[in-house]
Formats: sequence, C-alpha cells, structure tokens
Amino acid sequence: MKKIIVIGAGPGGLAASLLLQARGFDVTLIEKDEHVGGRSKRVSLGEFHFDLGPTFLMYIDVLKQVFERSGYDLEKEINLIKLDPLYKLIFKDHTLELSADLKKNIAMYESMKPGLGQAYQSWLNDQTYKMTKIKSILEKPFPNVFHLFRPDVLKAAPVSHPFKSVYSLLKTYDRDDHFIHSLSFQAKYLGMASYQAPSIFTILPYLEHVTGLYHVEGGLNQINEVMAKLFKEKGGNLLTNTQVTKVLVEKHRVQCVELENGEKILSDVVVMNADFAYAMTQLFNQKDLRKYKKEKTEKKKYSISTWMMYLGINRKLDLPHHEIIFSDDYNQYLKDLMNGKLTKDLSIYVHNPSVIDETLAPQGKSSIYILLPVPNLKHGYDWDEESPNLKEFVYNRIKEKHGFDIKSMIEVEKIYTPSDWMKNEHVYQGAVFNLSHGLDQMLFLRPHNQFEDVKGIYLVGGGTHPGSGLPTIYQSALIADDLISKLT
Repeated sequence: MKKIIVIGAGPGGLAASLLLQARGFDVTLIEKDEHVGGRSKRVSLGEFHFDLGPTFLMYIDVLKQVFERSGYDLEKEINLIKLDPLYKLIFKDHTLELSADLKKNIAMYESMKPGLGQAYQSWLNDQTYKMTKIKSILEKPFPNVFHLFRPDVLKAAPVSHPFKSVYSLLKTYDRDDHFIHSLSFQAKYLGMASYQAPSIFTILPYLEHVTGLYHVEGGLNQINEVMAKLFKEKGGNLLTNTQVTKVLVEKHRVQCVELENGEKILSDVVVMNADFAYAMTQLFNQKDLRKYKKEKTEKKKYSISTWMMYLGINRKLDLPHHEIIFSDDYNQYLKDLMNGKLTKDLSIYVHNPSVIDETLAPQGKSSIYILLPVPNLKHGYDWDEESPNLKEFVYNRIKEKHGFDIKSMIEVEKIYTPSDWMKNEHVYQGAVFNLSHGLDQMLFLRPHNQFEDVKGIYLVGGGTHPGSGLPTIYQSALIADDLISKLT
C-alpha cells in the first residue's frame, strides 16, 4: 500500500485526503494549526463564531462529487441552506438585490432600464452554452502546452473569448455600469479587477445565479470539520499542531517530509496543500527545484489581499446575509487597488450569517464579518498604522448607508490584516487569492497538478489548476485523486 502525506488541512487537503483514503491508500494529513481549515477555518470570540475566510459557497456539484467518490452523501453530512436573495449590492445612487429566481432578476434589470432584462437573458443563455464547452477544461489537468490542442479546448475557444476581459465582454450586452458591476464584482474572488480577469470567469456570477449560493449551518468552516471527522472515523491519521519544515528530495523524487521536531516521515507521494509560493520559498531546498526556484517564484504575479473585521454585535442587525457597499467611484477604485494603492474610497463586503443561522451568536445578537479588498504586502503598507483609519471608514460607511452606529454595538472585535494572513496562515505576501489568474498564469502556465519540478508531488489548492475559490479548489483535489489513482 502506497503511503501518502498531505501537507495542509485546508479544503483541498481535506478533500484529497478523503478521496485517496477511499481508494485504499495509507494517508497521513499534517496540519500546522490546532484546527483544520487553513484560511477557511473557524474564528471564535467567546460565543461569537465566524468563518476566517471564504463565505460564498456555490456550484456544490463539485463538493457533492468529492463526497460521493469518498462514499458519503454531502446533504446527509452537512446542513446546506440555499440563499434567496443571493446578495444586496449598494451603489452610490442605486441598490440592487439579486435573487435565486432568474425571472425576478430579469424583471429587476428591466425596471432599471428598458432592454436590460433582455441583455441579462442573453447573457444567461450565452453562459449556459459556454459552461457546456468549458466544463471539461476545469476538470482535466494541463501538464503541457500540447493540451491546448485537445478537442475539448479547441471547441471551447470560440465561446471563451480568451483575449477579452470580464468587463469588456459584459459591455457587449449593455454598457450600463450597474449591470456590468453586478455581474463582474466576482472577479475579486480571484483577487483581480474585472478589466483584468479573462472573460472565461463570467461563469462565476452565472454559477451563483443558476446553481445557487449556499450557507452551511455553523459556517462554511463546518465542511472542513465534517471532512476531518469522516477521515478520522475511517482510520485516517490526522496530525494537528504539527508543522512540516522541509520536503526532502533525492534525484528529483520526493522521499520524506521533515517536521519541526526533526522527525522524518517517509512517503511515496506528497500532496501539497500549503500555499504554493510559501512552499516553494520555505519548504524545499532550492537545489531540488528548477522552474519554481525562490527567485522565479517571487517574480510571479500575485493577487490582492484582504483586511478583515470580525464583530460580535449586541443585537440582531437588519442586514442581508451578503451585502456589498461599492465605492463611490468603483472604476477608479479598481484601478487604484490593482496598482497597489490603498485608496480612501473602498468597497466593503458585509456578511451577516446570523440572519439565518442561530448557532453563530448568542440569542438576540449577531456575528458580523467585514472584508475590505486591499493591496498585498508587496506594496509596503504598515497595517498596524492603517487599521485604525480603516475601522473608522467602515463604521462611517455603514452609518451612511444604513443609519445606525455599528461601533456602539460592538461587544467583541478582531482585526485581521494582510500581515496576519502571512504570519499566521503562511500566505505568501498576504495574497489570499494566491497566484493571479491572468492568461499568463492559467492552464499549462499555472503550476501543474502533477508538480513538474519534483516527481511524486501533487498540488491541490488555489495555486494550481483550475485556480482559486472553493469549487475550483475541490476540483483540484479531484484532479489529484485521478492522477494518483493511476499509480496503483
């Protein structure tokens, strides 16, 4: 029986561990923290509970496939709550509420401007067709340039518009800014602006609208907890509070991992769920790498970061589950953000899961999660110095849009900055969305699922194909499982 070590119990590592365990491999999952989840774990402030990172769960078919392949039924293991409305979008002069009911969305857009409902319908129709063509591209690895000439890739090319951005493609349906921004803000899930992100990523809002958004009772972190429980129940070896300090290689093949205490664990295969750039710069002897030596990895393009607030509020707040307060000049904000400038006109994402989930806060109170997209650490900001100003900006902006003083309602508070992402979660440069998703870092140009520098290493997570975001991270685990299964 082949021995497999999985480094990192984030969503990708947990999914890979379950899948490989179901195939009969001897799997050891190693996690540096006390709890599983990585940047998707739970944060608790007394009786107030939060997701540390991701809060949007969509396209659950991929997660269902992970559970089914592993011998489980997702909906029997996890309490999924489908959201409707999806989210509220607050612009300077207009507020939109997007629904899981597509007919309501058509009517809403049409009420904004005659013909906009039809533009939305045309966009939906085109995305439906696009999804049928690109689905296999997301599900298969790209080990070399020749895979660009696979039949499925060639068929997808005309509908993928590879040289258009999300923004420029949406403009072909209608040039209304609210329409475009409502279907393009999702590019920030990739740590990019809509005018940068390749147009293939218009499937992100499509999947939200058509397949739905979900909440998990207890937070999305509970998916990690359930996977860890199932893994251990079947005899899986989960080592928490255990840090891998080196991946040791001999003749270009992985041999073992070395732990912080000096112990070495032999392995036939290593599945790497650690942050990709962190792993390349910290976990390998540089002589063992070729394409991704430290100096080359540092020259790659990385996503933006996030500045976070986790607030325990002393009452129930009349806020939707998901809400985005857009900056007044959103186009300029995106340009500043992508140029590494911390502008004073920021967009704010507010997550209020307590509106539907009573398990996250004491009765009559709320757990509020606030996220500001900000530059990563490459741009040199002192986040201890910036945080007081950002807090006041958030308080004032919420008061301006909602009429209440959230600052006076806070019982407990935690701030998480780009520096914290790097220090605590080992996220390179605090770039929480990993390597950027331009065409020059996608498909065969992204680090390969079967890692090209060292034999016996497979990558899962946002740093490999298909990219960042929970569904694609779960898909990377499915791809790794397919590849490793051929070793038996």
